[in-house]
Amino acid sequence: MKIGIGLSREKDAAKAAAEAVRQAGKTVAAPDLALVFGSIHYDQKKLHAALCREIDPAILIGGSSYAEITNAGAAKGSVAVLLLEEKALKPAFAGISDKTDPCAVGPALAKKLARKPRPAGIQSLGLLLHFTALSSGHENELLRTLSEKLGGMPLFGGLSCGNYDLGINNPKVWINYQYCGPTLTRQGARLAVLDFPKSGFSLSFGFEHGWQPVGPAVKVTRADANRIYEVDGLPVFDYYRQFLGEEHKGNFFEQLVQRYGFSLPAQGGYPKSRLKLPVECNFEKNYIAYFPAENLQGRDVRLIQASRRGLVQGAKDAALKCLESLEGCPPALVLVVSCCTRNAILHSRMDSEVRAIQSVFGENVPVFGWYSGGEIVPFLSRYEEVIDGSRQLSGSHYHASTVGILAVGCKTSVKAAFPRRKDGDGGPAENARLRELLAKSEEILDSTEGFLANLSRKSCRDGERLRRQHEIIHRYTPHNVWRKIGDNVARGEFELADAEVNDCFMFLDVKGFTAYSEEHSSGEVVQVLNGIFAPVTGVIYECGGDVDKFIGDCIFASFKKPADALTAGKRILALMEELKSGGNPFTARIGINGGRAIRANVGAKDRQEYTYIGDAVNLAQRLESNCSPGRLLVSEEIFKEAGVEFARVERREITVKNRKRPVTACECSLL
Repeated sequence: MKIGIGLSREKDAAKAAAEAVRQAGKTVAAPDLALVFGSIHYDQKKLHAALCREIDPAILIGGSSYAEITNAGAAKGSVAVLLLEEKALKPAFAGISDKTDPCAVGPALAKKLARKPRPAGIQSLGLLLHFTALSSGHENELLRTLSEKLGGMPLFGGLSCGNYDLGINNPKVWINYQYCGPTLTRQGARLAVLDFPKSGFSLSFGFEHGWQPVGPAVKVTRADANRIYEVDGLPVFDYYRQFLGEEHKGNFFEQLVQRYGFSLPAQGGYPKSRLKLPVECNFEKNYIAYFPAENLQGRDVRLIQASRRGLVQGAKDAALKCLESLEGCPPALVLVVSCCTRNAILHSRMDSEVRAIQSVFGENVPVFGWYSGGEIVPFLSRYEEVIDGSRQLSGSHYHASTVGILAVGCKTSVKAAFPRRKDGDGGPAENARLRELLAKSEEILDSTEGFLANLSRKSCRDGERLRRQHEIIHRYTPHNVWRKIGDNVARGEFELADAEVNDCFMFLDVKGFTAYSEEHSSGEVVQVLNGIFAPVTGVIYECGGDVDKFIGDCIFASFKKPADALTAGKRILALMEELKSGGNPFTARIGINGGRAIRANVGAKDRQEYTYIGDAVNLAQRLESNCSPGRLLVSEEIFKEAGVEFARVERREITVKNRKRPVTACECSLL
């Protein structure tokens, strides 16, 4: 196999195209495939015409780019050409000039192929190189229909790119070009089918994004397909301004918002989330559109942020997965597709992504690619997994702001030539470029500082709101349940496990309250009831107990020790006498029992209680219902174990429903 890569930074489009082709042609005189990416800043008609003069247009594929990738690094304002010679590949090409209907593109391209590809994975490793126009964001529909027509063969490629620096709301940013063989298109698609013989080649893929979450999970509460209007009930622009600040408007907001997209949860155990990148800010209709396009109504999403360090690490991780999946076959060629957004964020360090990939594959492996308007690459890395339709996330997918890598491993000899990186002084033009980058870096730094300040303020507000929310929930939750939840969350556990306990249980019922409720208003009833429950609850907590729940005019509480339970009961009887002397007409009945019970999750998924269940609990309630008003009835065993003295103790035999034998209990009073 022969590989030739050419790169030209000539200002004239025709000269740049000719120079790049001739550089590559020194190694590859009779190419079977010509893959070309030309800067969007060139006159595309002149560039394409020159390419067609220098090489056979029938083997030409590629398009306009935001930046070009070779072994020399990432460059803007250049033409990059890859010529490949390998007769065994038997490439076949197809192209269309209009891809307005994504679902119609696959059948149209498949129909135009001069020959049908071999079934993937039988005698050959079939591969589809696919390059298409940046348009509606529905490329996944295109890939699905294309894959169906061509037997599940992996696709690698992406969307040609316009002048991303103009801003996402500038109509000219959507102008991009495809090199569809002899035809230059603006809404076209071009396909190349390659059959790599299994005996001599290996193919693998790498995919990563490197974005990090910076906010909690939120819900898209109003959307029209991929256009989001509201997030968690907030207008989407207000949601972003929590972080970006109120002062950012118009073009600057559009540029800044692309550093903060959304992620959707991963699927089928795949560890990485799927990105949704803002591509349109409509201030008149108050929505932000996201690519790749799909219906986002009601979806759970998280705000994510791109950092240069994260993007570079993502590229390296993708390369590592890709190299590992070659399973020892020497890499002969590495194709890279990355997003124009990533390049803009990397800014003065745009070469870092290429360097990270080269650090994995080595400086002597040809690297070729471009910064695109969208990436087409499989989620999975091993060729066999990609073509296995039974696997979750098999096949190829359209992404935004990711990096995709295709590695071609070759078991035979490879002849390759490519430009190498030249470090050093680039003269006045380079100095001017660096000054421009520095000025833009200051702007980015200012915006990042503003974001961090806004995020800090929002964190403080959210923290205070969360603290108050916790205080409220704490009042409505058994305290030992609250503490257990806190301990579990600290350990990374988010469920309460059922547990066996050996505790004491108290039921307290306010007598005379039903009749009082019939004769008084609801407000009066609540006021009087709280006048009893508040001090009683205080006694329970002071004695080491916990109120599990309030049941109408009844309290259910638990204690770890019998002595604590009876001490609390004794104090509550005294408290009720004090309240009675102050005009409170009510008395209380208290039942106490101890023993084994289960603390279990009871209810449904959407509403649960963590409560006690067991015979010991039931008996405590039965004792309360058999107790005389103003007294405490406790099982004899617990009374003896507690050792708490009362003024009067009467031993009783209680007949309890569903028990064969009477229960021996002690009825205690203060008089």
